[in-house]
Amino acid sequence: MKKEQFEPFLLAHEKRIYHYLLTLVGNDSDANDLVQMVFISFYEHIDRVEEATALSYVYRIAYNKSMTFLKQKSRYVNLEPQSFDNIPDQPKTDPPPDYTALREAIRELPPRLASVIHLQYYENLSYRDMSENLGISVKAVESLLVRAKKQLRRKLLKDNPQGRV
Repeated sequence: MKKEQFEPFLLAHEKRIYHYLLTLVGNDSDANDLVQMVFISFYEHIDRVEEATALSYVYRIAYNKSMTFLKQKSRYVNLEPQSFDNIPDQPKTDPPPDYTALREAIRELPPRLASVIHLQYYENLSYRDMSENLGISVKAVESLLVRAKKQLRRKLLKDNPQGRV
């Protein structure tokens, strides 16, 4: 890929990568910082990347950077009250279903399981695309999805014994 193609590529995929990272790290400011780190790293190696695999390459960088970040962050206890400022207000008429418990359960999943849930349900990627983005086999993606769904189901049913998920 050529350096001249970087800016259009960035503009086309920045939001997707941001939402992917937000799912993994669960914090707006951390996700923004990681997006910058991901695209800087991508730009540094852009000459070695083929255009056809550039998006997969960026997803792989994003995953690796977020895992490194989470390992480093796990050494510290840090709650930021400002993170609650970004929660949008719910409309007064006919409110949409409350997915708070589901979002919270996804955030509590191990990062690897949360990433496959995000890629399948938020990015609508196929198993094959997910395997390319994560650098694992299709069977591994299937296995991770099964484990992620079981853990989510267990967590949601534990929090809501009536079975209404």
